[in-house]
Amino acid sequence: MAVAAAGCAAHQQAQVATPAAATAVHASAAGSEVLARRCGGCHATPDPNQMSAATWDAALERMKRRMQLPAADWDSLATLAQPAGAGAKP
Repeated sequence: MAVAAAGCAAHQQAQVATPAAATAVHASAAGSEVLARRCGGCHATPDPNQMSAATWDAALERMKRRMQLPAADWDSLATLAQPAGAGAKP
């Protein structure tokens, strides 16, 4: 009986985490779309997976001085940054 209760509690915890994970996937997809559409229109499309989060953020800040995008587009692009220690180059 204790096993069944633990299984239910684990299932409830997984359900709570699912909306955040779905939101992250959606934000990443939106960022990828903006990256291809807006960045790739002027120069080679950068690969945020080849950069550290700090390098990607610095690149976005440089581009903010060069062009105007809606805040939602900048936010979508920012979601593409790799978290620290996720295998991105320093």
